[in-house]
Amino acid sequence: MTTHRDRGAVHARGLSKRFGAVQAAANINLDVAAGEAVGLLGPNGAGKSTLLSMLMGLRSPDAGEALIFGHPAGSPRARGMTGATPQSTGFPDQLSPREILTYTAARYGTRPKIDDLVGRFGLEKLIDRRVAGFSGGEMRRVALALAFVGSPKLVFLDEPTTGLDIASQEALHDIARDYVTQGGALVLTSHNWDEIEAICGTIALIDRGETVLSGRVDAMRARTTGNRLSFALPAGTVPPEWLHARHDGHLWSVETADSDTVLRRMVEDALPFQGLTLEPLKLKELIDRIRREDVSE
Repeated sequence: MTTHRDRGAVHARGLSKRFGAVQAAANINLDVAAGEAVGLLGPNGAGKSTLLSMLMGLRSPDAGEALIFGHPAGSPRARGMTGATPQSTGFPDQLSPREILTYTAARYGTRPKIDDLVGRFGLEKLIDRRVAGFSGGEMRRVALALAFVGSPKLVFLDEPTTGLDIASQEALHDIARDYVTQGGALVLTSHNWDEIEAICGTIALIDRGETVLSGRVDAMRARTTGNRLSFALPAGTVPPEWLHARHDGHLWSVETADSDTVLRRMVEDALPFQGLTLEPLKLKELIDRIRREDVSE
């Protein structure tokens, strides 16, 4: 017999939330298992942050239920097992990152591994400075460390790399993947689709408050074949119409399910292409293709 406590890190059913005339979330279901990272995708205003706030217990749904390891979202038991970094953060100016991390860990009832967090989040030069005067990126790194300080079993990250430089973004990707590999559960929202794919094995696409597509990324790639051929052409050269190529500056690209046939015909037509590359479709392109195929069926 399956109990609430057997349902994984997140078990949400029928979550709905309305703000006046706006239906921000409509009957959303979501499951997240231990050792799984789920990425929430969608345009601005799609309902991602509203869903995240209900899962974190910051907002009560108008309908539906969300359980965190079998406990109601927002309950003391649920909060004690989760960490989070919201889109915007602020700390008392007079405190240092060390003081903030130590205080937060005490609220979890854990002893913080400050040295580990300092190294992982690049806080070596910041740890004992007052946060007054920190840049946006520096504040962000403190907030990210804060999400992991209580050794949580589940972490919510809402646009976590906003304001971070490339090196810090890549460091977070490594930290997140390592956390999931060790059995942690993670829910991530990001406008950066490449970031979602770098961290998450499962995605849920939210649009106008509804889940319009969800599943594992590897299953989606197996469901539809598709690659992108990219190449350069000499100035003034235009590819033939049959190729349906798009260009960005001097670089042309073609999406195709049969790259061998396309390449063979390009050679037969003596198209003077240079610097040819072949790569899988990016996540956004893959999802767009799946949605087009669903509509045409």
